[in-house]
Amino acid sequence: MARKKRNVFWEYFESFVVAVVIALVLRTFVIAAYKIPTGSMIPTLKIGDCLFAWKLPYGVHIPFTHYVLFSPRQPERGDIIVFKYPEDPKISFVKRVIAGPGDKIEIRQKRVFVNDKILKYEAVSPSDSQLKDIPMMELYIVQMETIGTHRHYVMYRRGEDDDSYGPVVIPDKKLFVLGDNRDSSDDSRSWGLVPFENLEGRAVLIWCSLDWENRGRRLGFPSLRTERLFSVIY
Repeated sequence: MARKKRNVFWEYFESFVVAVVIALVLRTFVIAAYKIPTGSMIPTLKIGDCLFAWKLPYGVHIPFTHYVLFSPRQPERGDIIVFKYPEDPKISFVKRVIAGPGDKIEIRQKRVFVNDKILKYEAVSPSDSQLKDIPMMELYIVQMETIGTHRHYVMYRRGEDDDSYGPVVIPDKKLFVLGDNRDSSDDSRSWGLVPFENLEGRAVLIWCSLDWENRGRRLGFPSLRTERLFSVIY
């Protein structure tokens, strides 16, 4: 009987070890989870969003090195990427790719030009459901921006001074990134370009979203944005 119990114990232990190894392999090479702590990507990504990033498109990174097991593809304009912050690689940032190697990037009066062509901008209704829980929306202008195959929200503060940048031609193996909340984003306009070796993955899915501004009265837990559960990121 004791031997049988021991065998059962080892079966459970082996199953646990296998599960941990599989989880670590997936976390390192395939998919990883991240949490949005700031409002730099509002209204596309909100504070409290928990997302998955797909790591394979940008190469399988060997842990603790800058080497990849196969050549990663270049992110497309409009992709939302997760990357190591160039000034502190221990921190992960989430931003949108606006320009890649060889592209000419310029910002005039808050509007983005890529290769001397302005991106497409469309008006967004203040009653749009994506904007419903953003505080002080009367202080912002929200538009729909189209870059490549991506059509997404961008937001600007009303009455802000002109925000201009460039023109700059992006060098090889570098990316120019912006936050969708253009006047409240720490991005390539301030600290520079993202090297390809800093890429961690492409944001693909919001699996959970916690609204910390609206907490329960008794326990103080955040409310759940049910409409954002398992929503695809554009």
